[in-house]
Amino acid sequence: MKRLFFPLAAAAFIVSFSATAQAGALTEGQWTASRCGPKPAVAALDLSDPDAYNKSVGAVDTYRRSIRTYLDCLVQEGNADIQSISNAIKLEQQAAATANEKILTDVKAADAKFEGGGK
Repeated sequence: MKRLFFPLAAAAFIVSFSATAQAGALTEGQWTASRCGPKPAVAALDLSDPDAYNKSVGAVDTYRRSIRTYLDCLVQEGNADIQSISNAIKLEQQAAATANEKILTDVKAADAKFEGGGK
């Protein structure tokens, strides 16, 4: 049983280390990415005259490109966080199952050892 504990502990360390390297933050139910930078500011078309409109089209195009990149980053980081959380939970479940198996083995050993009132 001790052999199984080390890989679980090592895996838990690796998962927690990798999660801190790329994880977003969850504060009061609000998730924010840690590596995507600030959300790009929305650009608007200037409809005051044709020259202003033409100049504002470039800003809108820049916004559209940058928001796509930002959203792709959010999805990628969010999915990585979900995977890290899922892996950490699985490791906890495996550790609990291993502990329970040890308890059951000990109960069987105690039953065999102490059968008949501890004689």
